[in-house]
Amino acid sequence: MKFLLVTDLDNTLVGDDEATQVLNQFLQSKRAQICLVYATGRSHASTRELIAQKQLLAPDYLIAGVGSGIYQDGTLDLDSAEYLSQARDKIAIASLAEQFSQVKSPSPKEQNPWKISYSLEPAAENSSTVQAFQQKSTESGLPAQTIFSSNSDVELLPQTSNKGNALTYLQKRLQIPSEATLVCGDSANDISMFEQDVRGVIVGNALSELLEWHRECGTENHYLARSACAWGIMEGIAYFWEF
Repeated sequence: MKFLLVTDLDNTLVGDDEATQVLNQFLQSKRAQICLVYATGRSHASTRELIAQKQLLAPDYLIAGVGSGIYQDGTLDLDSAEYLSQARDKIAIASLAEQFSQVKSPSPKEQNPWKISYSLEPAAENSSTVQAFQQKSTESGLPAQTIFSSNSDVELLPQTSNKGNALTYLQKRLQIPSEATLVCGDSANDISMFEQDVRGVIVGNALSELLEWHRECGTENHYLARSACAWGIMEGIAYFWEF
C-alpha cells in the first residue's frame, strides 16, 4: 500500500533541526512507500527557500498558501487552480479588510491570485476582530473564508480553498485511502486537514487554538504527541502505521 504523509512545515516538520534530520532519514528510507506532501501557509517561493535552508526532502507535492495552490515539481496544478479561482472577488475582499485599522497591510511576497495574507499585532482581542471581519464578509455576500492562526496571522481565501480541501483533492488523485493518510500540524490553519476522514498527529508543541479544537472535536483518529515538532511526527507514524 502507498502511504500519504501531509505535514505542515513551521513548528511541525521544522523547528528542531535534529528531529527534522532524523525524520528526513527515515522518510528517505521509505520513499518508495510514502508520498510526501508539505502543506504550509507560506508562499511557493518562501517554501522553496525553507526547503533549501533546512535541507528538507523534495516533496512529491506542495500545498502552499494555506491550500490556495498545489504544486508538483514547481509547477502549479492547473485543475486545482481553476477550481480555486471560481467565485473570487479579491479586490472587494481587500477593500473590506482595509476597513479594520488593526489589520496590517499584506506582504507582497506572501500573496498569490487566490490568497491575501494579513497580520495583526498579537493581542487578546484579535479573535473578536477576526469575527467582526467574518461577519461583515458574510453580510456583504463575499465568497471568502477567513483563517485565523497563531493569534496574528489572517488568511483570506476562496471558500473552496484550505489545506483540508487540497488534501482531499490529492487523496482522490492519488487514490490513497483514509487509513493510509496521515496529516500533521500545530496550529489553527491545520484544522481543516484534521477535519477530513484521515489520521492526524498534533505535535506536542501545538498552539492552544489547535489543542482547544482537539478537546472539543478530536476523535480516535487524532493522536496528540508528547514530543514537539518532527519528534512528534515520528511518534504519530509509529502509532498509526507499521513499517
